[in-house]
Amino acid sequence: MREKIIDTAIAEFTKNGLKFTMNDVAKSMGISKKTIYTVFESKQAVLMGIADRYSEDFLKMQEEIEADESLDVVGKVEQLLCALPTKYHNIGLSGMHDLAEKYPKPYKRLMESVNRGWKLVEEYLKKGMQEDKIAQVSLPIVMAMVEGTVRKFMDSRILVENGLTYEEGKEEMVRVIMNGIRKRV
Repeated sequence: MREKIIDTAIAEFTKNGLKFTMNDVAKSMGISKKTIYTVFESKQAVLMGIADRYSEDFLKMQEEIEADESLDVVGKVEQLLCALPTKYHNIGLSGMHDLAEKYPKPYKRLMESVNRGWKLVEEYLKKGMQEDKIAQVSLPIVMAMVEGTVRKFMDSRILVENGLTYEEGKEEMVRVIMNGIRKRV
């Protein structure tokens, strides 16, 4: 039941953003709101469940990228920088500033997951420089650029104000960064 509630809450979040209600989830599932509250004590608890699920899905996606032998080190860096599990596309991550303001605990949990992903990116950047496929760059500077940009996306209205989705913003960020660090032959 817990997993079904989380799946439905993700779908409702995708449709309505943070404006989704427990009534919306219950109605979509064809159950009573009381039933949901036997599993989750609050909307915040459901959002924590979504953040935990995102973390699990994100980790699986990273493992798949690492195992993908068709990608060279540059391809892995690009994929890792853009990594977003499919079920979270169109979920409205460009509006995460609202989550940070209204539900700081789930937001913090989500950001912890995102930040763990940067360590893997850094490892592949080092490997790319060793293999001479990525220019010699300052890793702390590149990672500060990446992390700072993603945090800005999450903490502000910049994407919403410019009519961009989170996915579009990340793709543009990755294009700009990779054009700057890719080794020129």
